[in-house]
Amino acid sequence: MQSGLVLVRIKSQLTLPMLPTRVAFVDIETTGLRFLRDRIIEIGIIRMEDGVVTKTYQTLVNPNTYLPPEISQLTGIDNAVLENAPSFSHVAKEIAEILSDCVFVAHNARFDYSFLKQAFFQEEMTFSPKQLCTVKLFKYFYPRKKSHNLDSVMETFAIPCKTRHRAFDDALVLVSFYEKLLQTVPQEELEKAYNIITKKPSLPVGLSQEDIKALPNSPGVYIFYGSENIPLYIGKSVSIRDRVLSHFSSDIKSPFEMKISQQVKRIATLQTKGELGALLKEATLIKQLSPLYNKKLRNAKKLVVLLKTQNDKGYDMVTLTQLDHISKEILSSILALFSSKKKATDYLLFVSKEYDLCTKLLGIEHTKDACFAFRLGRCKGACKDKEKTVAYNFRFQHAFLKTKIHPWPFNGPIAIYEKNTLGADVFYVDNWCFLGSNSDLDETISQESLQKGNFEDSSFDVATYKILSSYIKNPKNQQHIMLVSQLIKQSQAF
Repeated sequence: MQSGLVLVRIKSQLTLPMLPTRVAFVDIETTGLRFLRDRIIEIGIIRMEDGVVTKTYQTLVNPNTYLPPEISQLTGIDNAVLENAPSFSHVAKEIAEILSDCVFVAHNARFDYSFLKQAFFQEEMTFSPKQLCTVKLFKYFYPRKKSHNLDSVMETFAIPCKTRHRAFDDALVLVSFYEKLLQTVPQEELEKAYNIITKKPSLPVGLSQEDIKALPNSPGVYIFYGSENIPLYIGKSVSIRDRVLSHFSSDIKSPFEMKISQQVKRIATLQTKGELGALLKEATLIKQLSPLYNKKLRNAKKLVVLLKTQNDKGYDMVTLTQLDHISKEILSSILALFSSKKKATDYLLFVSKEYDLCTKLLGIEHTKDACFAFRLGRCKGACKDKEKTVAYNFRFQHAFLKTKIHPWPFNGPIAIYEKNTLGADVFYVDNWCFLGSNSDLDETISQESLQKGNFEDSSFDVATYKILSSYIKNPKNQQHIMLVSQLIKQSQAF
């Protein structure tokens, strides 16, 4: 399939004055579900003006990345076909022209919109159309349907589809669905549904239109401030503007969002080069500023820590302690981290039953004699030295595999690069601790800043650990990681 116009005949030319006069029905196929990492492989567009189709467009798109076999099986598109397809950069301007001044219509519009927005962002092009989600439209008129996917739309309205899960044919289904509504639903009801679904965000009384216009369409962190410059909430997003506006949706039902909307007086933003930078900056700022409504991370200053120890017989044991600072030296001994003593105790009770572990050695029960579980036959006698230490310790280690702090997988500190078209950031990490960063990879990195000892030491942070461990274990990110020792050698070579 090649890019270009495809002539189709649309029977209906109905138009309603209060509905949008220019709409673009869009469907895309992608390499996966994550718009930051996956890519578009096909796009189909049908543009209508005043009920008449004025432009149609379909093209395959070379994603320049691996296409999973399950996607090929679903769509019938394979790597061989995509090899000769244009990249998004070659068709971006043509697609932008077709979509210009249109309401963006798609089934689960947020999905298609997010992929296209990210693709345009990579080309340094803005893309922020008004959206109409046909899933929401279908739900509005058929709330009792068990499913509101495209197959359910086709079944409900007897709409045929030449090739399901191909972009242009799926977009045609949306056109037919829209026509069916125009033909069968009273105008007042359609207008009401359209207004409810596409309702614009309502501006909080403490903010002005200039505040909203100043929000960037880029990755980063935003901070809501209330009266007397009190931090209310810190969040992150790949599009700061979109995420902030979502807080102020006029059909908001969340008491949490409502509190923020009523109290916010000012918004500060910090742009980053990508998602990792936004995640790290968010975690750092929440620790520093303790915003009122980031309760989960704000309350995590003191942690209940389960530490691995051993008694004089060689049996693994648990020591429960509460810490507000976790040093690197004890990371290898941490079995689990909890926000409260109750949660820690509940987990210990769970593993004692699940893995037949001794409640005395787990620190749950304090007695000089055998534990109560031994008398019930659940403990195999470790508290009475009646079980082999090797067998007990094996079950003990297995019990905490999912919760323990994983060993640092590198031989020393690392540098993680995150780039976009505007530059790059470098993040320095050692033993799961974020040490610092510097901006713009193209600038000369000083010898001093590369030395481990010159970084301001940073203690272990649970939120940062989760962010980094998730990032590092993803094979796609390995190409952005380098040992600091290698950087030092490179800098010395120049």
